[in-house]
This record gives sequence, C-alpha cells and structure tokens, in this order.
Amino acid sequence: MALESPVAVRRAMTPVEGRSSYLDEDAGSLDGAGRSLALAEDLHAPASECVRVLADVGRFLDGFFQLTAAAGPSVRHRVENLLARLYDTMQRLRCQPGMLDVELCDWSQLGDDDRQAVTAVFRERIVPVLGPLVVEAGKPLPPPANLSLNVAVIVVDSAGRRRFGSVELPPVVPRFVRVRPRPGAIGARVVPVEQVVAANLAMVFPAEEIESCATFRVTRRAGVVAAPDADDLLTSVERQLRLERHGAAVRLEVGSTIDDEILQRLITDLDVEPSRVYLVEGLMGLADLASLTLPDGEQVPRLRSLAPRRDLFAALDRGEMLVHFPYESYTDSVVALLDQASTDQAVLAIKQALYRPSPEGPTVRALVRAAEGGAHVVAVVELAARLDERDSVAAARVLERAGAHVVYGLVGLRTHCPLTLVIRDEGGRVSRYGVVGTGLHHPTRRPEGLSLLSADPELTADLTDLFNYLTGYSRPARFRKLLVGPGHLRRRLLQLIRQETAAGPAGRIALKVYRMVDHEVIDALYRAAQRGVQIDLVVSGACALRPGMPGLSEGIRVVATPGRHFETSRLFLFGSGESSSVFLASGDLALANVHRQVDVAAPVDDPVHRARLQATLDALVRFPAWEMDAEGVWHQQGGGAEDALRRLAASDGKPVARGSNLR
Repeated sequence: MALESPVAVRRAMTPVEGRSSYLDEDAGSLDGAGRSLALAEDLHAPASECVRVLADVGRFLDGFFQLTAAAGPSVRHRVENLLARLYDTMQRLRCQPGMLDVELCDWSQLGDDDRQAVTAVFRERIVPVLGPLVVEAGKPLPPPANLSLNVAVIVVDSAGRRRFGSVELPPVVPRFVRVRPRPGAIGARVVPVEQVVAANLAMVFPAEEIESCATFRVTRRAGVVAAPDADDLLTSVERQLRLERHGAAVRLEVGSTIDDEILQRLITDLDVEPSRVYLVEGLMGLADLASLTLPDGEQVPRLRSLAPRRDLFAALDRGEMLVHFPYESYTDSVVALLDQASTDQAVLAIKQALYRPSPEGPTVRALVRAAEGGAHVVAVVELAARLDERDSVAAARVLERAGAHVVYGLVGLRTHCPLTLVIRDEGGRVSRYGVVGTGLHHPTRRPEGLSLLSADPELTADLTDLFNYLTGYSRPARFRKLLVGPGHLRRRLLQLIRQETAAGPAGRIALKVYRMVDHEVIDALYRAAQRGVQIDLVVSGACALRPGMPGLSEGIRVVATPGRHFETSRLFLFGSGESSSVFLASGDLALANVHRQVDVAAPVDDPVHRARLQATLDALVRFPAWEMDAEGVWHQQGGGAEDALRRLAASDGKPVARGSNLR
C-alpha cells in the first residue's frame, strides 16, 4: 500500500480546524500533577497516603519551575489552581481529628506551656546555627539558596533607623519542631520551624526592635551542565552545585499576609518579575511533608517473590524473569542477583548503569557490598540527572570509597538506562547475566517499574557492547536485540509504526510512556490513525498528541491511571496476538531524548512474559482513571487498573479476567 509522504501529511495536519495539532507540553505536565493530586482529594484515601501525594505534587512544582522557568498566563492559571487544591486538601486533613497520626499545628494554636518548651528548643538547638543578616540602605539582600526557607524582617535599631534583613534556615535546621503530645493522645505534634523563628525573632536580633516580618522561599533556575573539557567531571558538577544559589530567580513564594514594603523589597533585591510571585495560604514548601514520619498506610502487597529461587544464576539459565515492582519484589530479584554475584567466587565482574541513584538505595548498597567483598565492580553513574545531581554525586562518592570503578558515561549524552551485567566463569566458559530496567529505584520515590532478568546470549552480548560504549572503550556496535538511543531506538520505533500503518485496520499500537511530546512520533501516529490503525496511549505526564480529532486521530485513545507509586515503566506494543512485538524501555517519546540521551528498549521474546505485558497494557487501557479529549481536557473514569495489576501479579502473569483484548 502506497503511503503519503510525511511532508504532505504534516502540511495537511497543521493546523486542523484553526487549531494546532499539538498540545502544550508545560500545560500537560501540570495537568498530570493535577491527576495525581486527585488521589489525595479522595475522601476514602488513607490520610498518610494523602500527605505523601501532597509532598509529591509539591516536589513536582519545585522541579517544574526550576527546569522550565515557565511564566505564561496558562501556566500561572494551572499553578494557582493546583495550589488552591493542594491547600484545600491539606486544610481538610488538618481539620478532621484523627485523620493524621502526626498533628501539624500552628504557633497560634499552642498554649503557653507548649510555646515555652518549643522556645527552649529553639534557643538551645536552632539559634546557634542561624546566620541573621541586616543590610544597609541601598544594598541588596545576599542571594538566598534555592528552595531555602527564609524569614524577611524590618528592624529598628536604637538610633531609630529602619533596616531590612533576613534569616535563612539552613538544611541542618529541622523542618518541623516537635511539640509535646496532647494529654492522652498517641500521635505526635509538630509546628513549622519558620513559625517558631518568626515568633522568636527577638532572640535572633536582640539589639533591634522587630517591626514586621514575612516568610519567603525562592526557586531558582537549575540544571547542571557537564563541561566537556572538565579535567574532573565529578568535581566540576560539585562546583556548579555550590554556585546554584546565584541562578536566576524564577518563582518567589510569600505568605499571603506579607507586608507590601517587604514584598516590594524582595522583588527588587531578588530581581523577580511580579508575575512570578505566588501568595501561599498555608505551609510553604509542601515537598517537606515527606520528612514527616508517617505510617505506611495500605501497603501494596508484593504478591510473587523470587526468594525461593536461591540460585538465580541457575534460574536464569532455565529462562528469563520479568519483575513488575512494587507488585513483585525488586529486592528479591535484581538486588538478590547482585548480592549473589558479590559473594560468588566465579564472578569476574559486575557492571551497573545508575540513573538518579540514592546513596542509601538498595542497588547502591548491593554494589557497595560487592565492592567491599572484593568483586570487580564497574558503575556508570549519570551525574547530570536534573535536580538529583546531589544524590548522584553522593552515590558516586560512596561507590568510590567502597572500591568500585566509577565512570560517568559519555560527554554530551545523558545515560538514562538502568542496566546490570554480571560476567561469570563457569568452568571453562564465560556466562553473562543481565538486567534491563525501565526506571529508577529511589527509596523515597516509591517507584513503579519493570525489570527483565536474562541470560540470553544475544541480549547479554548487547549489554557487553553497550557498557564498553558507555565506558569509552569502543564505538557503538550494531546491536543484536537491544534498541539503543540516541539514533537507532527512535528510527526503529518509527519503522514499527510504519509497518502497522501499512496493515491498516488490522494494525495495532499500544504505548505506555511518561511523556508523549515527540512531534515526529506523533505525526507518525496520526498517519497510522488515518489508515485505521487502533492506537492506545497510556501517558502519565505531558501528552502533546490530540486524540479523537475527526480526520486526524479518531482511532487514538489517550488514558492515564496515576497510582500511589511514581510510574517509570515504559512499554511498546506493535501488532496483536502471538505475532506482536513487545518492548520494555527506559525512555519516553520526547524530542529532548532524541539526540542527547542514551536509552534502551529490550524486546520481550518469551511468550509467557509477552502475554503478561500485553495483559498489563490491557488492564491499563480497559480500566483507566482518566481519559483525554481532543482539547487536552482530562475526564475522570471508573479506574481499577491497579487492582487488575495486583491480580495479574498474583496469577503469575496470566491475563486478568474478562479477556485480554486491548479494546
């Protein structure tokens, strides 16, 4: 079947009925956060889970401003809507007795005895580490650190001179100060530290009279750029992180009752546009809620453990394993493989690629145990993982101290694929065991993702070539099974889309990604839809594709099922039935990934695992929580996908009830 040229189709598609064929990425990202926030707005959700969602959305907003610096009317409207919903939810949780095991109090709610006790803690433990500043007239305030909490103050000295100053709360200061529990109560009480500081400024400025004060928080443009000519990349990244407080201010958060004089002084001194000022009605820096000690709430059961399989090498020699965490145990599979390798005298080397690692995370701990035990460990650590550079640097330092050989990937490319390779001498022959993953394993992020454990000779040979490429030993090879970006991964995906396009109504495409914003891929999907191909997209974050537009994308559905875990799994399905091609992947369909990111997609050839991933996509498409229309508006649906995925894991990968047709 002859296909129209891409240029001709693209010209016909843009614009469509006076509208662009693509939705705005920033707006889509904020809408994704709004869908996650709906989990906390559920009146039946455990309170501890609601607080975690609030912290997650607060962290998202911090990152959004640091990375995009967006400030248009559409963005501001969405941000203000999110903030209103965030603080409404927080107020609901605080106003219902017993909802939270940790009671978050305001200073104004404390009695005299409690205030005296908290003030004593402030005097003994907090005042000594504070560095109050007062600036002379005509001099600007020194730049506060990115995302730090600050209290601005106007003081009057003994000569009657009014001066402007501030108190920056350093990271060593606890975000919340504990208060004695109420008589007979079980749960703890805490008060935000900035309220304690504001109430006791006379201790901080003992020689001045406090005229007025206000809490503020500055967000700065962030993002470390690895210098290609740096002699020591790790030291270069650490130096850039120290200079972060001098980045451009892209958001100023202030209390809603701030004095106008203080506000104008902050706008001037911090060089912030008035359109970037946000009035905060409640707690500032909601991401800090994650520091509260909360009960686990309703746990997602890990329904299938690999622990009984004590010899994972022997198990992998018999066949591949597919692990979908948190429904199955990451510790009992990937970490167990690393632990077994660390004590096995036949192991020659362990190689690991790490993206956004935590120095306290299970993968890094396992690699440390292996290196300290004498194993030859090679770790490829991506230092320029945006907003997680400090954790990446810390993980690299921990691994170096343990004796691992740490490298930082390729200059100009971000290594975005969690990979493991274990090389073993098995009595005259060398065997290789590999893991291809779809996302991070950060203990505080509660991730969801997939890992494929394999001893397949071709796949592990590809991993060997890829690690050699990442460590700078050899130029890129022609891979046998893996699709590797930049370059080949995207070209192969476009080729697979064209194959389904040629099949017309018999064609089938289902993709699960975090972001769908690559216009060339979107155009290819539009062409496929115009040929009658059935297309389902599961998108957690931003989606620039318009589904259901007459003459353009009528055969495309876009759905989402945000859960209590950070979604990192990416799945690509082309075709249907036993002849389908299924891949698990580490990267999204985003233009930024095309030329600057090393991503991997691994084909899933085992019929049982392929059927399970088809059933996974089936559950996500058939039981979505949200569905998007052509205008980019998301509509809430019945949901149920998470329960279906639990049942799928419990059934050892057999399809969920009611069939396995994606439509």
